[in-house]
Amino acid sequence: MAGSRGKRSGTVVTVFAAKGGCGKTTFATNLAIALHANGARRTCLVDLDLNFGDLAATLTLQPHRALADSLPLSQRAVWSHTSIATYRPGLDCVLAPVRPGAAERIPATQVRALLTLLPTLYEYVVIDTPAQLSTHVLAAFDYSHHHVLLTTPERPALKNLRNTLDMLDLLAFGQTSRSIVVNRANGHAGITAEDIDGVVRNPIAAYLPSTWELSASVNRGVPLAESAPGHPFSLAVRRFADTRIRGGEVVAVNQETGREPPPG
Repeated sequence: MAGSRGKRSGTVVTVFAAKGGCGKTTFATNLAIALHANGARRTCLVDLDLNFGDLAATLTLQPHRALADSLPLSQRAVWSHTSIATYRPGLDCVLAPVRPGAAERIPATQVRALLTLLPTLYEYVVIDTPAQLSTHVLAAFDYSHHHVLLTTPERPALKNLRNTLDMLDLLAFGQTSRSIVVNRANGHAGITAEDIDGVVRNPIAAYLPSTWELSASVNRGVPLAESAPGHPFSLAVRRFADTRIRGGEVVAVNQETGREPPPG
């Protein structure tokens, strides 16, 4: 289904994890920073966790204009409680509603309308999602060019990832649009690369290291990819953005080094 709406001016990327606590929002924000490329590419980060989204808290953002201001008149009422904030010039964020009950008034059809509009305004649209395949999330998958499935080296997270892959297959979402990313890959959780392969049975596009600096960056409200672009985590995210989102192929990487295998 991905790409079934035809090529639009911008590229849409949905980040999903079927288990909470995998670092999905942190990864999505750092991916947006990498794609933004210091202002060279207009990028929009969307908080699709309409009930409990914490993108605003993660980036210490205050909304300064209503999302409805960018929409046709026929759609403005539905999105009147949802706001856009600018994190950096050329990097905007669509924030989750803050008023209780506002999320229930946003149907999946309006998510589709939003994801038709945003790629006409931005070169990259990164969608942060809740940890369930709701109708809103499935709409995001349908309108995305890339599906990034995040997991951690823990059996419950891997089991949920396997279930997600099976569900996406059942719903006929194309496998070529998927990228599997393992977060906290060096956390010494007792799960080997062979264990991961045995459950996932798909190539791993990126292994991201665990680091205390990441938690510190979240508490500061500044993504690590921005504050420390040379950090191994930042480099891994940027490598993923360059090789996968910007037109590269899914390449299995080495869990220990995070590097791609040599050609041949």
